[in-house]
Amino acid sequence: MGAERDATVYVIGGVNMDISGTPDAELRSGDSNPGRVTVSPGGVGRNIAENLCRLGRKVSLVTVLGNDTYADVIRAHCRNIGIDLSRSITDPMGRTSTYLCLNEQNGDLHAAVSDMKICELLTPARLAPLLPELNAGSMVIADANLPEETLAWIAGHVTVPVAADPVSAAKAARLRPLLPRLAFLKPNLAEAEILAGFSIGIPASLSGLADALHSRGLHRVYISLGAQGVWADDGKEGALLPAAPGTIVSTSGCGDAFVAAAADAFLRGFGTMDCARRGLAAAAICAEDPAPVSPAMSAEAVELRMNTAG
Repeated sequence: MGAERDATVYVIGGVNMDISGTPDAELRSGDSNPGRVTVSPGGVGRNIAENLCRLGRKVSLVTVLGNDTYADVIRAHCRNIGIDLSRSITDPMGRTSTYLCLNEQNGDLHAAVSDMKICELLTPARLAPLLPELNAGSMVIADANLPEETLAWIAGHVTVPVAADPVSAAKAARLRPLLPRLAFLKPNLAEAEILAGFSIGIPASLSGLADALHSRGLHRVYISLGAQGVWADDGKEGALLPAAPGTIVSTSGCGDAFVAAAADAFLRGFGTMDCARRGLAAAAICAEDPAPVSPAMSAEAVELRMNTAG
């Protein structure tokens, strides 16, 4: 992989068994819709970790699993991909997280239920013994499935670059203690408004929203706008970058692919806009597969998609 890629990226966050349904035609509420159902390992933290592995990074996933069939499947899948789980926790009485989602016909998320209470076990006391290893890595990536006190602990104790994913509007506020420490953050519009202290739905320019986040200490921010692309902003330069071309099968996991590719690019020394372009290329690759992480993901595939996008 090269000397610059020898240091481990530590991803601290959630892992799920993902159950996803997509109808063959327009979704009809209150009815049984013919379509396809997929079951696969997922979770924001796990998805980011797998994408990083496929991009050529050495990755250790710090998460918590139950002692059940879903955990067995997830462990086997991580082992096959090359994700290190040796720093993760097993709760013998716990229930491995499960994410159940229903998509629209075009692959966009319609609604989801996330059962992730087990993540509350990822406390500062559990992570403290790992601190020397975390600070010897190349980067720590945290997701907002972690308790707020744990995110605050990361902000106060981790010295290597840190990136984060807000996961959802319901959990985004947990990241506020981390904002001044982040190398970058990828929220969607609603998550960005929450973190900036704006009222949801009140019109605001994207540059103004980014400025509000910069005033809270955040440096690079990538505000995801779905099919419209990403507003990339580092306080000196801001621009709307269009989504990379490609067929959309499912948007589940696209944000996680963006974070992984942006993190890889950051560690390679790329600037704000180039990191965003690589993130958008990875998201487009992910969108073409029904699984939350595309087996087609690779550093070469990202470069090719960028070239295709012009």
